[in-house]
Parts: sequence; C-alpha cells; structure tokens
Amino acid sequence: MDSISQIKSKLDIVDIVGSYIPMKKSGRNYSACCPFHGEKTPSFMVSPELQIYKCFGCGVNGDMFTFVQEIEGIDFVQALEQLAEKAGIELERKDYDPTSLKKKKIFEINQVTTYFYQQLLKHPSSKEALSYLKDKRKLKDKTLEDFKIGFAPNTYDLLYKFLVKKGYSVNDLMDAGVITKRYDNNGYIDKFRNRIVFPLIDIAGKTIGFTARVLDKTDPKYLNSPETLIFHKHTYLYGLDKTKVNIKTEGAVFVEGQMDLITAYQFGIKNVIASSGTSITPEQLQLLKRYTSDITFCLDSDNAGIKAAYRAIELAEKQNFNIKVVAIPSPYKDLDELLNNDIELATKTVTHAANAYDFFIADKLKRYNKNEAYGKKQIIEELKPLLGKISNQILFETYLKELEKELDIDIKTLEEIIKMNKSIEEFTKVKEKIDIVSIKNDVETYFLAMLLKSEIDVIKAYLYNFDPVEWVNPNVMDLLKMLIGFTQKESKFEITKYIDSLNEDQKTFIKTLYIQDIKFDIKELEETLNRIRKIGGKEKLKRLTVEIKLAEKQKDQIKVEKILEEIENLKKILL
Repeated sequence: MDSISQIKSKLDIVDIVGSYIPMKKSGRNYSACCPFHGEKTPSFMVSPELQIYKCFGCGVNGDMFTFVQEIEGIDFVQALEQLAEKAGIELERKDYDPTSLKKKKIFEINQVTTYFYQQLLKHPSSKEALSYLKDKRKLKDKTLEDFKIGFAPNTYDLLYKFLVKKGYSVNDLMDAGVITKRYDNNGYIDKFRNRIVFPLIDIAGKTIGFTARVLDKTDPKYLNSPETLIFHKHTYLYGLDKTKVNIKTEGAVFVEGQMDLITAYQFGIKNVIASSGTSITPEQLQLLKRYTSDITFCLDSDNAGIKAAYRAIELAEKQNFNIKVVAIPSPYKDLDELLNNDIELATKTVTHAANAYDFFIADKLKRYNKNEAYGKKQIIEELKPLLGKISNQILFETYLKELEKELDIDIKTLEEIIKMNKSIEEFTKVKEKIDIVSIKNDVETYFLAMLLKSEIDVIKAYLYNFDPVEWVNPNVMDLLKMLIGFTQKESKFEITKYIDSLNEDQKTFIKTLYIQDIKFDIKELEETLNRIRKIGGKEKLKRLTVEIKLAEKQKDQIKVEKILEEIENLKKILL
C-alpha cells in the first residue's frame, strides 16, 4: 500500500474538514457553509462513505488532499506532508507526488528562463527597457537584481531555441508555459516578446511563473504565465518570499501591482504584498493568514481603486483580518509615483492608515451633505453593500451607532435598512425632512433651490458657461447639468417638466427642495455663487500646489507654467 492510500485509511475526511470549519450531521453526510465562497445557507457537503467533499454552490470538490491544498493555499507535496504527519506515517521520497518529476523539470526551466531574461536586460538591445526601469521608474541595480527582473526581446523564438539547445523538450516547455503555439499551429514561439519580465517567486525562493509588462501599446499591458502544475495565480502572492518576515511583525500592506511593491520595497517599506493578474482571492488571504491577521489595503487615488476595495474588505473581514485602508493622495495616481516624488508623505500615508469602515464612512460623509434627506439617503445607499456584509455583530453595531450619531437616524431604522434590506425610501419619506436652515448651510443646494424659483432667462444666464472650479456635492452638479440641458430645449421653465426628466431619487429631492419657502433673490443668488467659487477655488489651490511641486521635480517647465497660470486665475476669484 502506498503512502497516499495509507493516509486515507488512517484519516477521516470528516475530521480533517471539521478541524477547519464547523459541520452538522445531515443524513449520511455532513453539511457546512462553504469555506471557499460566501453563503448563508450550507451547500458544502462531506461524505464519510465516499471520503469526498463537494460544494453545490461554487462547485469545488475533491478528497482530503485537495481540501487541505485549497484551504491552506499550498501544493500537493505540502498537503501530503501535513496529512502524513497527522496520520503518523513516514514518507518515502518516491511517494511524494506522481507529477513530482514534471514539477522538478518546470522549476528547472523557470530558473534557466529567469537567468536568461536577466542577462538579456544587460544587453545593449535592451536599452529602452532599462531606461524605463531606471530612468522612469527609478529602480536601482540592486533592486533589479533582488527581484530578478529581466527582458524578453521582440523576437519570436530566441528563448525557445535556447532552451531546446539546453536539452528540454517541446512538451517540457509547454508544460512550463514559457512558449506557445504559433497562430497557424505551425511551430512554437516564445510566450513573452518585447516585455519587461518579472519572475514570480514562491516562498521557497523558486520561480513558479512570470508576469511581463509590454513596452509598446500592445494589449494586454501585463501578460501572465498560464496555470501550470506549480503556478496557480489565485493562490499566489507576489513578493511574499521577500516580505514574509516583516509581515509577521508589522502586518501586510496590500498594493495594486508589482511596480508598487518593488518601489515600496526599494524605499524601505518591506511589509508589502500584491496579487498577480487577479483581484484578491479567499485563497490568497488564507495564505496570508499564516503570517499575519493585520492587513492594510493601499488604494489608488481614483474612484475605481476605492470601489475595488469593497470586495477585498468583505473577503478579509470574513477571515477575521484587522483591516485598514490608505488612499493615495491626489495628484499621485499610485504608490509608485508617490514614493518617487515624496517619500516622507508616502511613509506617513502608509503608516497612518485608517480603519477600513472608518475610512469609507468618512469618505461618504465628506462626499454628501448629511444634514439633508437626499444626502443621508446617498450615504446609506453607498455604505449599505459594505456594512451589510459585516459578520461580526459587535463591529456592525459599533458602526450603526456612529451612523446614528452622524445622520440623526434611529439605530433600529438603520439596522432594518442595512441588514434586513428594507427600502431606504421608507425612512426618507416619513422620518426625514429637509429644512431651510440645512439648505442655506449647503451653498450649492441653496444655489439650486433659488434657480428653481427663477425665470428661464435667469437660469440660462447663470448656467451659460457656468463652470465652478470644484463642486463638493456631485449630486447637485448632476442636477445643474440636467437643468442646463433642459433649459436649452425650452422657452419657458416649468418645474413639473423638469422633474419628469429626472430619475426617482432626483425627483424626490427636487420636489422636497422646491416646496420649501425659499424665494428668488438676484443679489442673494450672486453672493451664493461667489461663495461657491471661493470654496471651490481654495480646494483647487491646494491641489495645484501639490501638482506644481510634482511638475518641478519632473522638470516639466511647460506644465509648471500652465499650473502657475491657473493659480493666478484662481487668485482673482479668491480676492
């Protein structure tokens, strides 16, 4: 009897799975909520008779070996060693893995390929790639060496011919994913061409695959190795081989990609981690959990970066991580750019991370007016998907209390909306109202309210070429844009027609706003507009100050002059 059969005869899959997740007896089988995807109703079944598991929700299935592999984020050899130890069985080398020889060959090919591309980066033909890395990305020679960065030239079969001469077969190279079939199926070509190559190193220091960035505008921008016997991108974390020790003591900072990680590492931030070619997965978090329970998500400055964090936070919260968030300050687009221009600000940004839920609540409170019904509605609407999936009841109630205080809405109402999925309109129509004081405190809403009471000529005059420097309330700006489009088609302003052109949320807001006892006053309108411009001007002046500093460091004199001109124009508004 081989070792695999011995382990199966001595261990029960019910005990193995049960050591990770709680299960209940269900007829002849055992049931549980699937540990590989989120669900509230158990669809994960374990059969003691067949010694297998299957999830009827996401489809994962296998035996005790595949379960340990998936739950631990490890390969077959490591799973075999773990289970052998539990069973008290000593392994012989030949028992390790029926594909061990193939895996060994792939490791060899990847090691040779890594060295090959590293040497090509030093070749004169790689001048453009080296310039990109050292001049634009400001990477040092030691960093290039530490991360074994290389270059694949714009040739079809240079690597292929080199490896064949080394004695590797076509099947070996295809198994490793370093070559691919020609488009006409007539021969083989290199997988990566005219790309900077980043080897993907596992925690043992071995190359398991590659990701490569194109130098021209060819799609895709980044190209990854295919799935192989040793590379599974949904379980792999880039940089863990170098940062795992720091992560154990400092927690993990999850960044957007390889360049962010490499630059951060070069500047001394050595507890960073990144995925490769995929959004963060439960399996990656399971692997990370072996090293830390603290994770900080470092987000790009755009809205896409913030939206992408919602799912990552949900997954991390399910695995009981202590989660924090940092957002890269404008005008820097990512951590790499921030580090290369202001290391002090970068370090401060990363080290002063906010609790994830605090960050998003603060973001929404800043974005919308919490003193008006429509603003409250939008705040809850956008926080609902995030807060509604908090599994820890104490954490959930803590943030409900904070929202109760900020929005002046009863905690039971908030719980009904967020957790019980009740309609937000149920409280916006009955329990909340917009008053004149709150409208006048929000200059943008007040400006809109007065415009709605004016004649069409006044509306056109104030909205023609009307371009406020910065708008705090994007909802009011959207309504003004729609008002511009509406008045261009009409000779007379009729509030009912305007309301008909809006969506349901906007209709509710405008009706509530219009019914208030706010009278049109041309002097008041002009003063309110000036207040908006000054508030917006101050915000833009702060942003331009940072932008001009960045342009000066990049020695972009044209941009510097353009920004200076903008600043002068702003000063006229602010005087």
